[in-house]
Amino acid sequence: MVKQDITINRFYRSDTWKIARAIKIASVCGVCEKCGAIGTEVHHIIHLTPENVSDPSISTNQENLMLLCNECHNKEHGR
Repeated sequence: MVKQDITINRFYRSDTWKIARAIKIASVCGVCEKCGAIGTEVHHIIHLTPENVSDPSISTNQENLMLLCNECHNKEHGR
Protein backbone atom coordinates (compact mmCIF):
# COMPACT_ATOMS: atom_id res chain seq x y z
CA MET A 1 0.00 0.00 0.00
CA VAL A 2 1.41 3.41 -0.91
CA LYS A 3 1.70 6.26 1.57
CA GLN A 4 -1.22 8.10 -0.04
CA ASP A 5 -3.55 5.18 0.59
CA ILE A 6 -2.40 4.82 4.20
CA THR A 7 -2.81 8.53 5.00
CA ILE A 8 -6.23 8.85 3.41
CA ASN A 9 -7.50 5.50 4.70
CA ARG A 10 -6.45 6.49 8.22
CA PHE A 11 -8.46 9.73 7.84
CA TYR A 12 -11.56 7.85 6.66
CA ARG A 13 -11.40 5.66 9.78
CA SER A 14 -11.07 8.65 12.14
CA ASP A 15 -13.74 9.90 14.50
CA THR A 16 -13.29 13.36 12.96
CA TRP A 17 -14.41 12.03 9.56
CA LYS A 18 -17.24 9.97 11.02
CA ILE A 19 -18.65 13.07 12.72
CA ALA A 20 -18.26 15.28 9.61
CA ARG A 21 -19.92 12.57 7.51
CA ALA A 22 -22.85 12.22 9.93
CA ILE A 23 -23.37 15.99 9.99
CA LYS A 24 -23.49 16.12 6.16
CA ILE A 25 -25.96 13.23 5.93
CA ALA A 26 -28.24 14.79 8.55
CA SER A 27 -28.03 18.27 6.99
CA VAL A 28 -29.43 17.01 3.67
CA CYS A 29 -31.87 14.53 5.23
CA GLY A 30 -30.04 11.56 3.71
CA VAL A 31 -30.90 12.53 0.13
CA CYS A 32 -28.47 12.50 -2.82
CA GLU A 33 -27.73 16.11 -3.68
CA LYS A 34 -27.55 15.30 -7.41
CA CYS A 35 -30.59 13.10 -8.12
CA GLY A 36 -32.70 12.91 -4.95
CA ALA A 37 -32.21 9.17 -4.35
CA ILE A 38 -31.06 7.83 -0.99
CA GLY A 39 -27.55 9.17 -0.36
CA THR A 40 -24.90 6.66 0.66
CA GLU A 41 -21.56 8.32 -0.12
CA VAL A 42 -20.19 11.57 1.26
CA HIS A 43 -18.06 12.96 -1.56
CA HIS A 44 -15.28 15.56 -1.33
CA ILE A 45 -15.78 18.21 -4.01
CA ILE A 46 -12.08 19.09 -3.77
CA HIS A 47 -10.67 15.55 -3.66
CA LEU A 48 -8.50 14.46 -0.78
CA THR A 49 -4.77 14.07 -1.31
CA PRO A 50 -1.95 13.30 1.12
CA GLU A 51 -1.10 17.02 0.96
CA ASN A 52 -4.57 18.33 1.93
CA VAL A 53 -6.05 15.54 4.08
CA SER A 54 -4.89 17.32 7.27
CA ASP A 55 -6.47 20.61 6.18
CA PRO A 56 -9.92 20.83 7.80
CA SER A 57 -10.99 23.48 5.27
CA ILE A 58 -10.92 20.64 2.73
CA SER A 59 -11.23 17.35 4.63
CA THR A 60 -14.13 18.15 6.97
CA ASN A 61 -15.54 21.46 5.70
CA GLN A 62 -19.25 20.88 5.13
CA GLU A 63 -19.17 23.15 2.06
CA ASN A 64 -16.64 20.77 0.46
CA LEU A 65 -18.81 17.72 1.13
CA MET A 66 -21.72 16.44 -0.93
CA LEU A 67 -24.00 13.49 -0.20
CA LEU A 68 -24.43 11.29 -3.25
CA CYS A 69 -26.05 7.97 -4.06
CA ASN A 70 -23.68 5.25 -5.23
CA GLU A 71 -24.51 5.84 -8.92
CA CYS A 72 -23.88 9.60 -8.77
CA HIS A 73 -20.70 9.04 -6.75
CA ASN A 74 -19.41 6.64 -9.40
CA LYS A 75 -20.18 9.23 -12.10
CA GLU A 76 -18.23 11.87 -10.16
CA HIS A 77 -15.21 9.56 -10.21
CA GLY A 78 -15.68 8.44 -13.83
CA ARG A 79 -16.48 4.83 -12.89
